[in-house]
Amino acid sequence: MSWTTEAVSVRILDKHEAVMRDVLSARFPSVRFVDNAAEASGLKVLMSFRPPTDEPLEAYDWVHSVGAGVDHLCEALSGSGPAPVITRTTGHMGQQIGEYCLGYALAHFQKMAVRRALQAKAEWDKQDASPHYMFNASVAVVGTGSIGSGIARAFKALGADVTGYSRRGTGRADFDRVLALDSFAAGRSPDVLILALPATADTDGLIDASMLQALDGALLINVGRGSTLDHAALRAALDAGHVSHAVLDVFEAEPLPRDDWRWAHPHVTVTPHVSGLTLPDDAVNRFCELLEAYLATGEPPASVDIQRGY
Repeated sequence: MSWTTEAVSVRILDKHEAVMRDVLSARFPSVRFVDNAAEASGLKVLMSFRPPTDEPLEAYDWVHSVGAGVDHLCEALSGSGPAPVITRTTGHMGQQIGEYCLGYALAHFQKMAVRRALQAKAEWDKQDASPHYMFNASVAVVGTGSIGSGIARAFKALGADVTGYSRRGTGRADFDRVLALDSFAAGRSPDVLILALPATADTDGLIDASMLQALDGALLINVGRGSTLDHAALRAALDAGHVSHAVLDVFEAEPLPRDDWRWAHPHVTVTPHVSGLTLPDDAVNRFCELLEAYLATGEPPASVDIQRGY
């Protein structure tokens, strides 16, 4: 790996490339923009969410993901050469996804769909239209990283009791408590279960039938990755009433096929992976922060754990 502070070459693969170039050029006039690693000199950097199709990731010293997820990048590494440092963007992602989850949870608790249906029938039914309240709710968030923490902050602002679940159960400031995930079935069913897990070998199908069967009419929201949830088990849990409604923003294959059962299920809400959208300012500003620190200290930024995928 040829890290140097003398020259920095950057390739950007993103629809917001022009915006990112303008910001980088203003802050680092000496940065050279290239179309591939072969043109680069000095420190070779790629900014992209997905690996390029025309060259290997190992051609670069540093790959900065313009999004929060790095699974596509980690999977693309062949292992045949030295792996680049991989960094990622979170920015406002935790806040965005927190708003998404809170919005759908409030709509569910406030029975917005029920009230619209009653209005359509001109029915005055205070019992069916009466809400539940977030300040009485228990919320479980599986995944306690920056996105999980953003979700926790959104719900705690309205008084919900928020428990985080992670592999080790290490405490985090934004949660009322953090428990080990293997203790989930032993606890009381939460009112809302939110999945904010990355896609890794360890999380593939992690939310399975045994975990879903421990729920008692919970609202389930998945904003992590589709591969972390056993969707056949989810269908069974919906039919059995363990899950009252599922809000799904991520899927095993995207776009979701038009004939997939989830489109038409009365207790499923499908959204097209919009809970957290990468903002170009977030992506380029995070890279600038990391580059500035590197140029000042000569120390490469800390890489995500490529084996774990986060």
